[in-house]
Amino acid sequence: MPTPKAFYVTTPIYYANAELHIGHAFTTLAADTATRFQRAMGRDAWFLTGSDEHGQKVDQAARAKGITPLQHTDALVAKFKDLWKTLDIRYDDFIRTTEERHQKAVRHVLSQLHEKGDIYSATYSGWYCTPCERFWTEKEVPEKLCPDCKRPIEELEEKNYFFRMSKYQQALIDYIKAHPDFIRPENRRNEVLGFLAQPLQDLCISRPKKRLSWGIEIPFDPEYVTYVWFDALTNYISAIGYPDDMARFHRYWPASCHLVGKDILTTHAVYWSTMLLALGLPLPEILFAHGWWVLSGGKMSKSVGNVVNPLDLVAKYGLDAFRFFLFREMVFGADAMFSEESFVLRYNADLANDFGNLCQRTLPMLLKRREGKFRHGAATLPQSAEIAALARAVKADYIKAMDNFLFHEALKRTWDLIGRLNKFVDEAAPWKLAKEEKWAELDEVFWLVGEGIRFCAHLVQPFMPGTAPKFLEQIGLPVTFLPLPQLDWGQLPDGTVCREPSPIFPRLDTPRIESLKKGDKPDKTEPAAKAPRAPKHEAGAAAPAGGAAPAAATTVPAAAPTPAATDGLIDYDEFMKTHLAVAVVETAEKVAGADKLLRLTVRLGEETRQLVAGIALHYQPEQLIGKQVVIVKNLKPAKIRGVESHGMILAAGTPDGGLAVVTTDKPAQPGIRVK
Repeated sequence: MPTPKAFYVTTPIYYANAELHIGHAFTTLAADTATRFQRAMGRDAWFLTGSDEHGQKVDQAARAKGITPLQHTDALVAKFKDLWKTLDIRYDDFIRTTEERHQKAVRHVLSQLHEKGDIYSATYSGWYCTPCERFWTEKEVPEKLCPDCKRPIEELEEKNYFFRMSKYQQALIDYIKAHPDFIRPENRRNEVLGFLAQPLQDLCISRPKKRLSWGIEIPFDPEYVTYVWFDALTNYISAIGYPDDMARFHRYWPASCHLVGKDILTTHAVYWSTMLLALGLPLPEILFAHGWWVLSGGKMSKSVGNVVNPLDLVAKYGLDAFRFFLFREMVFGADAMFSEESFVLRYNADLANDFGNLCQRTLPMLLKRREGKFRHGAATLPQSAEIAALARAVKADYIKAMDNFLFHEALKRTWDLIGRLNKFVDEAAPWKLAKEEKWAELDEVFWLVGEGIRFCAHLVQPFMPGTAPKFLEQIGLPVTFLPLPQLDWGQLPDGTVCREPSPIFPRLDTPRIESLKKGDKPDKTEPAAKAPRAPKHEAGAAAPAGGAAPAAATTVPAAAPTPAATDGLIDYDEFMKTHLAVAVVETAEKVAGADKLLRLTVRLGEETRQLVAGIALHYQPEQLIGKQVVIVKNLKPAKIRGVESHGMILAAGTPDGGLAVVTTDKPAQPGIRVK
C-alpha cells in the first residue's frame, strides 16, 4: 500500500543580506503553528524554511565587510537559526541555496527546460536597479528612479537567458479558474487573475558573470549564472529529493501550502507556477499570501528601518505571549497594525484576564474548600449540557479554521469557550455555594472549569507550546496531549488533584494602558464643546459628490433641535449617541461606474464591515490599505450606487481643495471607541 502523502508546508527562503524582523518571524511562526496542528491531528508533516544566498546584494555586502560571500551568508544563517530556536520554531529542514543538493537540482531544471526549448538567449535593454536586482521598462521609470526603492537606475543592454513564461499564461489562467482554493485569500486570487489579464512577458533568468559571479553557473553556458527565480524558487523541490530521490519527492509533493507575504505573491503564483507547468509537475495545493504587519500605516521594511525586533518583545513579555498576539491580532490574509500598546491590551484581555484568570479565581478555592480535588458527579446544573455542546462545536470550528490557515478564527472560537467559562463562574458563584455548603453543585462547578482549562489547553498548544503544558500541570494532569481527533468533553479524570496555582500570565499594568482600556470621560459639569452641523450626504461617503468637503464633514449630521441644543450646542450624552470608532482598512477598490467612490473593507476588532466612501479622486486604493481611519459606526446602512455601506469614514477638506481622511497620530486598538 503506498505511503499517504504528507502535509508539506514551506516559508519563503529569506534573503541573506540583513537580519530578520517580525515580518519574517510571523511567516515562519505560521508554518510552525500549522505543522504543530497537523501533528496534533496525527498526520505526517514536514516543515521547510531556509535562506536565499546568491545575488548582487549579498556580494556587495560581503565586499563591504572584506569577506567572501559564503562567509557573509554563513554568519547570517547562524543568526537566522538562532532566532528560530529562540522562537521555538521547529522546522524539519533548512535549505540553503549554496548547498550542493540544491545547486544540482537547479542545474537539472535549467538543462531540462533548455533542451525543451523553454529557455532561450536574447539581447535585452532596459533600466536596471542594482539594489533590487531588477530590470524596469522605460514606461515604468519616467523619473529614472527605481519604483521599489526610489534609488537611481542605470540603462543596460546585454545578452541574457529567458524562460518562455508567456507560453504557459493561458494554462495558468485556466488552472486558477478551475481551482478556486489554490490562491488564498480570494482578493489575492483576483489580483493574480488581473495581472494575468495582460500579456505576460518572458522572464529573464540569468546574469553575465562579468557583472555577477556569485551564483549558480548556467549548465549550458559557463559565462552566466542563474538569476534569482530559477535559483530561489527551486528550493521547494530540491529540499525534498528532486530529481534524485523521486520516491521521497512524491511523498511530499505537491506542497500542501506555500506561506508567503503578499509582496511576493506574483513571484510564486505566476513565475513559480509557470516553471512547474513547464516541468510537468503538479502545482502546490494552496498558495496563501498573508498581509503585512504595519507601523503607523507603513509596511515594516529593513530598507526603511521601521522594523520591530521579535527578540525584544520576547525578552520583555515572554515567548508564548508574543506567538499568541501575532495570530490573535492579525486576520490572516489582511494587514495588521502593530503597536506595543495593542500588544499589552490583547495580553491583558485574553491571556491575563480570561484564560489565566480561570485558574486564579477557582483553583485556590478548590484547594481551600475541596482539598483541591476535582469530583465528577452527576450533571445537574443547567449550564453543564450547554457548555459541553459549546466545547464540541468550538473544537469542530477550530479544526476547520486551522485546516484553512485561519489562525485568528481558531483562536477566536477557543476564546468563545474561555469567555463562556468565565461567565459561568460568575453565574454559578461558587463562593456562595461554599458558604451555603452545597457541595454537589460546588463540585460540579469546579469540575466544569477544570475540564474547560484542560480542553482549551489542547487547542492553544500549537500556538503556545511552552505555556499550554502549564495549564495541565496546574489542574494536576501529566503534560501529555491527546491527538486532537480523540479530544472530547468530559475527559478530566474524577479525583484529579490540582496544584497551588501561580499566575501563568501576570497582568501588565501601566498608566497609559489603563487609560486606553478604560477611556477618559470628560466631566459632565464642564461646558459642552461646540459641534458644527454637517451637510447631509450619503452614508459612507466622506464628502458630498461635488468634491472637496468642508471641515464640518468630519462630524455626523446634527441631531434634531432639543431644548438643550437649540443654540447649536449639544451636551455630552447627545454627543455619545454617535459612535465613532477606529478601523483598519483591509481592502480598497473603485466602485464600477462611479469615479468618486471607493468600496472599503474595514476591521473593527473582531468585526469586518463594508463602507463606500467618496474619496476616489483624492486617494488611490493602495494608499488606504493598512491605514487606521475613524468611522461612524452606528449610522444606518445605506445603498450607494447599489453597494451596501455600513458606516461612514470621516474626512476633512484641505486648503488645496482636496480631502484628508481622519486618522490617528499613533496606533490605536482597532474597534476602540473614539471619545
